[in-house]
Amino acid sequence: MVFEPFLRRLAERGHNLTVASFFPMQDPPPNIHEISFQGIYEIRLESIDINDFENENILYKVPILGCVAKQILPLQPFANAASKICERLIDLQPLTEALKGHYDLVIVENFMGDCVLGLAYAHGIKAPIVALVSGPRMPWTMERVGAVDNPSYVPIVTSALTSQMSFKERLENTLSSIGIREWYNREILIKERRILEKKFGNIPDLRELGKNMSVMLINSFHVLSGAMPLVPGLVEIGGMHLKTERKPIPKYIERFLNESEHGVVVFSLGSHIKTMSLPKYKEEILINALSKLKQRVIWKYEASGEQGNLIGNILKVRWLPQYELIQHKKVVAYICHGGMLGMTEAVSEGKPMVVIPFFADQHLNAAAAAEAGIASVVSYTDLTEDSLTTALDVVLGEKMVAKARQVSKMWHDRESSPLDTAIFYAERTIRWGHDAKLYSTARDLPFYKLALIDVALAIIFAVVVFLAIIIYLLLKVLKLVIREPKVKVN
Repeated sequence: MVFEPFLRRLAERGHNLTVASFFPMQDPPPNIHEISFQGIYEIRLESIDINDFENENILYKVPILGCVAKQILPLQPFANAASKICERLIDLQPLTEALKGHYDLVIVENFMGDCVLGLAYAHGIKAPIVALVSGPRMPWTMERVGAVDNPSYVPIVTSALTSQMSFKERLENTLSSIGIREWYNREILIKERRILEKKFGNIPDLRELGKNMSVMLINSFHVLSGAMPLVPGLVEIGGMHLKTERKPIPKYIERFLNESEHGVVVFSLGSHIKTMSLPKYKEEILINALSKLKQRVIWKYEASGEQGNLIGNILKVRWLPQYELIQHKKVVAYICHGGMLGMTEAVSEGKPMVVIPFFADQHLNAAAAAEAGIASVVSYTDLTEDSLTTALDVVLGEKMVAKARQVSKMWHDRESSPLDTAIFYAERTIRWGHDAKLYSTARDLPFYKLALIDVALAIIFAVVVFLAIIIYLLLKVLKLVIREPKVKVN
């Protein structure tokens, strides 16, 4: 959803593309040749069981270290998937054939795994690389172009922190940042490299290959995600996927919208979470709180009938055209799980949010939206009828509605559209290749140099020596001034 508009625009501008993906396009233009990854690994849509979030791992309750474990342990399934996908990609014949071609540019996703960087190296591809990040920056995104991901004010992607942190939070964020990078290297990169070397022989450290990125395009924008250190090769293109044309809204939903007197709230937990796995008591909490609203509610709920199920002011629907609904003038707020795409849509259209985050970057996105003043966050663990009612009252209040509209205007106030920005940097990379050098030299510095530890030690040593000399001289002076009196013996 994020990448397809970008790829189509490149095709419209006359570029020939070979696109290898788990999600083939519908009606691709003739100058896009597709290679399908479907079948080599499961596509997990509506597969996450909410019951898994009912009981928190006891390890998470351990002070400091529990918070670090909470950031890392839920990511382990991604490591398992990365290895299996890599094993199957290296033997995928259509991809192998495609990698024998000549390319002016290589576009890769920067997420969980860098097997494709090893594949490009093994097949001798020398073209410059543009990386796309579908959500917020990953912990290993910034360092690849020499942007400093300082944990004192840049929260890790799986945390619920903001840029304003206490000492304890900065400690947790620092340890989590170190831990998740080490986990990524050991559980994904080293394993992928072994898989590649069995097939192709010696492959460089994938962390070093990752530094060959010319540009990183990140699906974020500081108006929502907060400001962070940038270099020329780290470009925010948040909202690139938002299309101008609208899909038709089903007639029964359109009627439900138009007949609402006080507006409508859209409620969706996205494409990964299986909403019908909600425990009964939690579903009752949601229904009781939503039933108090004078507004109507459209709730994405997989078990609904073809024309939806109506419960008082709540219409449960199996599927909804989310962005088209959020754009609708009757929709006044959005209840979501904190996924970047849905939140981007809400920010773009100036709709305030209640966010109930579950996993991955959702806690970070929720915290950022709350810090921007356009969302109220309710944790799933603490979800009660009262907490949700309070959050809805705040979100539907005049203050937050006005703030959401203001943030939306700032979101759109850019030098160029996010899609045009992405296209510019892709074509600029084709024109100048590796010579563009949009990264900072921080990319190649070891940690002790980047953190100025050697400089700090040198300064401390110099100060200690200077103080020692001063003390030595003072003692000498004092010894001359304060002499023992001579005793005259008759």
